[in-house]
Amino acid sequence: MTTLAWVIPSKVVASTTFQPNTITSHLSLRVTSKEISDKLLLADRNRRDDPLVYKKLLLELSQIKDSFNVEQGYYYQFLQGYLATYRGEYDLADNLLTELLTSSANNLLRFRANYTLINVAAAKKDWSDGLRHIALNKEMLSLIKDEEHYQVSILTTMMFYNQIQQYNLVLNDVALIKRENLSLQHNCFVEQLSLEARMNLQQAKPDDESIDAALSICINAENKVYTNIIRVYRAKLYLKALKADKALMTLLPHYDEINATLYPMLTVSMHNILANSYFKLDNLLDAKKYALEAVKANKYINAFQNTDSYRLLYLIAKQEKNIDLALSYHEKFSEAETERLEGEKSKYLAFKLAELQAFEHEKQIKLLNKENDFLTAEQVLAKSKVANIQLIITAMTLIIIMLAIGGARLWQSHKRVKVLSEYDELTGIYNRRHFTQLAVSTLKYCKTAQQDLSLIMFDLDHFKKINDTFGHICGDWALKETIRVCKTIGRTNDVFARLGGEEFCILLPSCNIEGAVRLAEACRAAIENTITEESGNNFSITASFGVTDVKRSGFDLEKLLADADFATYDSKHSGRNRVTIYEPETPEISESLEGSWRVAS
Repeated sequence: MTTLAWVIPSKVVASTTFQPNTITSHLSLRVTSKEISDKLLLADRNRRDDPLVYKKLLLELSQIKDSFNVEQGYYYQFLQGYLATYRGEYDLADNLLTELLTSSANNLLRFRANYTLINVAAAKKDWSDGLRHIALNKEMLSLIKDEEHYQVSILTTMMFYNQIQQYNLVLNDVALIKRENLSLQHNCFVEQLSLEARMNLQQAKPDDESIDAALSICINAENKVYTNIIRVYRAKLYLKALKADKALMTLLPHYDEINATLYPMLTVSMHNILANSYFKLDNLLDAKKYALEAVKANKYINAFQNTDSYRLLYLIAKQEKNIDLALSYHEKFSEAETERLEGEKSKYLAFKLAELQAFEHEKQIKLLNKENDFLTAEQVLAKSKVANIQLIITAMTLIIIMLAIGGARLWQSHKRVKVLSEYDELTGIYNRRHFTQLAVSTLKYCKTAQQDLSLIMFDLDHFKKINDTFGHICGDWALKETIRVCKTIGRTNDVFARLGGEEFCILLPSCNIEGAVRLAEACRAAIENTITEESGNNFSITASFGVTDVKRSGFDLEKLLADADFATYDSKHSGRNRVTIYEPETPEISESLEGSWRVAS
């Protein structure tokens, strides 16, 4: 389930009767510093309550920027940075807020800029930068006395933890922050964060009373953005429960209200759910309409947020037998899906790196504390003991150095053992044991996400003859060259493995049978065209391929391998140097595929 990066608003109380257009309608009049400050506060209050008024106020303020004092200029810059964040213009927001963070603005404004940059980092998928701002946020907390923004900073951190899939941390923080005296607005956002975490931990159902309670809180808070985020979550849960009609009933009455928020992440998510719901109900016309609206609304969001849209448009074009358009959408879907998978890996790595840095920082603090203890003891002890203390310090330093050297050697040994345990020594691809681990987890993910997955198995033809005629060194060269040419053809997220001897396989997540056949045929041709003179001998290499997918063999790894192996044997039996698709003896599948496909050279 894709998690969305929602911008966190912070409520600013401003008691003023200053009305929009007051300044712009009297530009010829001199404006006072108090009038400017009042209008800045009014804009700040309306960033959450009324985005249209907020934008209008900023436009009016832009016409009198020359009258700002230094602090008002910083305040205006923050409000512009927030607007850019809200609209999805994240690079602009990053530049404005980073500049403010390093300026001479007051501590509270720089603190607000910093926790807003956590939102920006989440939207840009820059997880390391977001964790860096979280660490800075904790350092600045001691300088902040404002309870409102203190709570918002904690909520922002919780939002970011949802983004990097640390859902248990979110629920822990939810339990803690509910002890605070929360405003109605913040209580609304806590409910939204809690629901998001529980959804991703598979702990929420669409008809849960807790969702009704969360909606009631946000409606009372008059927070249209988060009220509709919760409605989108409920519709997503209905869709997952195969209740597409209820998903439509949840969102359609609020369609105009959601569009009026002008929030790309929310409108894109709504359109995707509507498109998928209509598709489930076989209404291709409306499914296409809302999928295209999702793509259109996604102007400022990273490409992989369009994964659902492109996948659905591909399926619709395929049903309409528009092959060229289907291929175009499938290519966009594949690119977006690859980016999404890379994003999941980067989240995990960024979090682990932050944990490691925190651990190292803690060790450094402990080491400094020990050194301080030694210095204190040195002042208390008599001069006659100074030499002994220095000796102890020297000994401990040597011990630390020895432990560090030993730890480095142990780490290197562990790294070598890990490589040997996971990779085939000759070809450099995964061995069978590690491939099995990766394949099981990949199958589990694809099954949960309802994605295609294919498996290719191939075996070099007459390999024993190559070994017997030209020797094992030449045979090893043939194996390594085979893998080299195949890897140049495959995708970055394809899993290559050597199952044993001259037998190999390729696991293809998010790839249907047609794509797998194209890849297998490309590999077969590349192997056949291999120039072997570099080995010192002149001979030919060919391979026989077998292909299957989860629609034919299910999500069981052993069944996939067995069926692909059966198809490979069929290729061997039919003359070698060819690709064969496994065809189960199921009447339904046989009729839909109209017979077995075989691609021969």
